[in-house]
Amino acid sequence: MSADAAIAVQVDGASHVGTVEIRRGPNNFFDIDVLTQLADAYDELGAGGTRAIVLCSDGKHFCAGADLSGRSGRTQRAGGPHLYDIAARLFAQPLPVVGAVQGAAVGGGLGLALTADFRVAGPSSRFTANFALLGFHQGFGLSETLPRLVGQQAAADLLYTGRRIDGEAAHRIGLVDRLVADGEIRAEATTLAAEIAAAGPLAVRAIRATLRTGLLDRVTAAMAHERAEQERLQKTDDFGEGVAAVAARRPANFTGR
Repeated sequence: MSADAAIAVQVDGASHVGTVEIRRGPNNFFDIDVLTQLADAYDELGAGGTRAIVLCSDGKHFCAGADLSGRSGRTQRAGGPHLYDIAARLFAQPLPVVGAVQGAAVGGGLGLALTADFRVAGPSSRFTANFALLGFHQGFGLSETLPRLVGQQAAADLLYTGRRIDGEAAHRIGLVDRLVADGEIRAEATTLAAEIAAAGPLAVRAIRATLRTGLLDRVTAAMAHERAEQERLQKTDDFGEGVAAVAARRPANFTGR
């Protein structure tokens, strides 16, 4: 791994489980470079003998999303793909992914957590789709993935209010698949990935592809719409106020302009 690598990969040959760790702690903000390294790691594991992936992060939080202040990098290279084009690659890869979600999964970080097939969390894990509190539109495919997991009403509640829920509440509504003690999150995610990897790999890939029929197309279409709405709302006073309010840790004073 190079000194500037955002992603570390380890493969357990005995269990056929690959662990992909984001190393941008403590908050693990992402940009296009981080997601590109992540997608490349997934593709490499999918082309080899790995049968399941654990997605995890080093640091206090799983992922605090994109840093809207711009400190953490870019969403698009000049003339290159947009961040959401890279995000689509995370849905396109063929291997089951188990997310180990410690600390917070915020905004786009929640979107990243929902690219995984399963999520393991603890009582202190926190989940928030805080886009409306920024005067912003949700992204990273959450328009498709969140209702798919928790239902339309629960998704609307989380998206309209931007409220935060803990691991226990997330488990109750189906956002989290396994709830364990905070210190056991990654170990439990690895156990679940090993259980999946112990099954017939050709069968698992086929079953997964069947269950996810059409998902990539729907997520890609959702992200195209989300991007258009985000770019529109970024020009509004409300968006500037929302970002400023979050940075100052104060309530926003939205004016609808």
